Amino acid sequence: MNQALIIAGKESEKENLVCLLDCYSASQILYASNSKQAKELIASESPTLIIINAPLPNESAQDLSLFMTQRTDASVIMLLPDSYRNIKEYSTEEYGILTLYKPFKRSEFERAIKFAIAFEKRIAKIQEKNKKLQKQLSEVRTVHRAKCLLIQHLHMTEPQAHRYIEKHAMDCRQSKLEVANNILRSYHEV
Repeated sequence: MNQALIIAGKESEKENLVCLLDCYSASQILYASNSKQAKELIASESPTLIIINAPLPNESAQDLSLFMTQRTDASVIMLLPDSYRNIKEYSTEEYGILTLYKPFKRSEFERAIKFAIAFEKRIAKIQEKNKKLQKQLSEVRTVHRAKCLLIQHLHMTEPQAHRYIEKHAMDCRQSKLEVANNILRSYHEV
C-alpha cells in the first residue's frame, strides 16, 4: 500500500501539496504539522514517500529529513525556499534526500515524485534480494551446525557429513535444511 506523508507547518501548504500529488498513486495521504507528529506517524505507519515542506516552525527540516532516511525506507523529498539554495547545511543529496527549491514548476515536482517512486521501487527490490540472501545464509548455517554435530558425535569427516546430509535429503525427498533440522533436533540443538 502506497502511503504518502506530508509534513508542513501550515494547513494551506498541505492542501497545495495534496493537489500536486495527483501524479502519485497514494492509497492514503498522511499529514503532520511538526516533527513530533511525523515521528509518531512513522512509528505506526509505513509511508513510501515523505515530503517535508520547509521551513518548519521551531524545527530543522534538514534534521527531520535525515531522521526519516534513517528510520524509514521511504523516499524523502525536502521542499526548501530558494533562499536556502546556497546554504551548505541544507545540502542533503548525499543522504538520498531529493531537494526541490520553491517556487517550483509542477513539472519539476512531478519529475521529483517519479524519481522518488523509482528510487523506492529500487530499494524494495534490493531489500527483497537481501531477505532472500539472509534466508540462504541462515540455511547454510543450519546445515553447517548439523555437520558439526555429525562430526562431533559420529566422528565423521566434513566431506562425510556433507555427503550424509545430501544423501539423506535425496533418499527421504527432503531439503538439506529439513534433514539438518532433524539432526539438530535429535541432538537437542534446536
